[in-house]
Amino acid sequence: MATEKQNYDRLMETMAEMEIVDSHEHLPPEADRVSQTKDFSMFFSHYCHGDLLAAGMPPKDANAFLGDKASVEEKWRLFEPFYPRIQDGSYCRAAHIAMEKFYGMSGLTSLADAEALTAKIRKANKPGLYRKVLKGACRIRVAMNYGSVTDDPEFFAPVLFVNHFAEVSKATIRGLEDELGLSCGSLSTYVEAVRERLRQWKTQGMKGVKFHFAYMRDLYFAPRTHAEAEAVFNRVMEEGYGWRNVSLGFEESRPLQDYMVHRLVEMAGELEVPVVFHSALQAMTDHNADDARPTRLWNLPHRYRRVDFVILHAGLPWMEDAALLAKHYSNVYLDMGWDHLMSPEISTRALCSWIDVVPMNKVFGFGGDYAVVEKVYGHLTLARQNIARALAAKMARDGMSLERARAWMRAMLFDNPNRVFRLGLTG
Repeated sequence: MATEKQNYDRLMETMAEMEIVDSHEHLPPEADRVSQTKDFSMFFSHYCHGDLLAAGMPPKDANAFLGDKASVEEKWRLFEPFYPRIQDGSYCRAAHIAMEKFYGMSGLTSLADAEALTAKIRKANKPGLYRKVLKGACRIRVAMNYGSVTDDPEFFAPVLFVNHFAEVSKATIRGLEDELGLSCGSLSTYVEAVRERLRQWKTQGMKGVKFHFAYMRDLYFAPRTHAEAEAVFNRVMEEGYGWRNVSLGFEESRPLQDYMVHRLVEMAGELEVPVVFHSALQAMTDHNADDARPTRLWNLPHRYRRVDFVILHAGLPWMEDAALLAKHYSNVYLDMGWDHLMSPEISTRALCSWIDVVPMNKVFGFGGDYAVVEKVYGHLTLARQNIARALAAKMARDGMSLERARAWMRAMLFDNPNRVFRLGLTG
């Protein structure tokens, strides 16, 4: 009988040959990336940035470190005292894996190292970089990119943010009027304008919509009447004129936000695209973590049974709570985008428990959730390790067969996101 380590190795070998659907990225167009002059600080942006702040780096120094004005020497001076504090964390671990893969450097020990890495990054920063990383190194068939309908279809399928349609402002209203050539003088006409905008996006290739309300409020969206919402909408319209300083309190805005979230969910159902909710730890610092608890969302899948709901980041660290939603509602899915990067340990434990709790068709296994393309590979490496570790443990402890473990991998890394986002991929 194979040992747990032998099974782990077999599963890693299988995943290395698999094409995958990456469920979550924030990558800019390649043309934007290669037009910029990058340096070593690139590898310590996006998530490592949060660790640097948590480790005590002053925000003004962090801004200078990640900006484009300071020299490599000045950036190293700012970074060096804090690097030892963060380099054992999983954010930094993924950065190091990517540095080693593409630039042959597994860490930095001096200014000379930072300068050498900078030189290698700049030499590689040219057209073909995305193909080299996403297709060649990662074997990503397509990535769900939270960007624009103009994203390159060779690499991406778009999921679009819709928070601003629910956080109704005069700017959002006027923007829709200008884009669509119509008037949104009432809540009813505003709702129809939003519906038309989403229809247009769908014809342009939109595959899903996303809310990130967990960064600004709790995730319970109460059912509100049109009259309740209209009273707030009218205040937005009537109180925002000229140079007047508009300051509608956040709690005062909730009835309109809640109402519009329900309407947007209905629209997603009409268009047959899933609704994605951020539900997990928030990026960076200074948040109320409790706002992001996934079970607060329960009334939406309960009410809209024909709409698919994707719990992005699967509620980490409340991953068992998220599993309860997927257990109770056939239209709820757990997306591990960002999870393996936030905490490999928590993610591996959660996956072990989910196999006991939720059906195999409910889990998306990987989303890089990055704005730096090379770091996608670092995160994917952590994800493959975690998935292999969890499944090898289930084989050792519970008698799962190698065939079933491979079926779970195929479902998580390809079939499930392919089906829920209606990508129509074969292979």
